[in-house]
This record gives sequence, structure tokens and C-alpha cells, in this order.
Amino acid sequence: MAGEGFMAHAITSLRTNRALLKKRNYKDLKELCQNGTGKTEVEFKKLNAREWAILKQKIRIQHKNNRQTETMIYVLSLALTFIIIFYIYWVFFT
Repeated sequence: MAGEGFMAHAITSLRTNRALLKKRNYKDLKELCQNGTGKTEVEFKKLNAREWAILKQKIRIQHKNNRQTETMIYVLSLALTFIIIFYIYWVFFT
């Protein structure tokens, strides 16, 4: 019958996965959790007002450049699509 090899492989895969689960050592995981700092907050660098202004300006310039690049890509792809459609129409329907 077809499919017997697939089932045999599934059974052996389940056996090996169960064996791996039994070998798992929970003591190491418990020690890792206990030895952690317990700190969940992120510390950011403190900036003064001038540095904040410079950072905001850089982000705005980068966003503007990204937006212009994205717009150019859309325009060029749209133009290329129209050119291809017009060429196909011209070649096959005239």
C-alpha cells in the first residue's frame, strides 16, 4: 500500500521528539530565570533640547527622502506597466 513509509517516518519522528523532551533539564532554565536582573525597562540615552532637535530634523529628512524614493518607484513601475500593456495591445491587436 502507498503511504506506509510516510507513517513510519511520522512514528519515528514522534518517538525521537518525546525522547528529547524527556532529556530537557529544567534546573538550568530555573537558574537562568532566577539569576536575571529582573529589570524590564529600557534605558535611553539622555539628550538635551538641542540634541533632540537635531535628531528630529534628521528623522524628518530621512522620512522625506524615503517618501520621494518610494513615490518615484511607484511612478516608474506604473509607467512601465502602461508601456508594456500598450506594446502588447499594439503588437497583437493591430
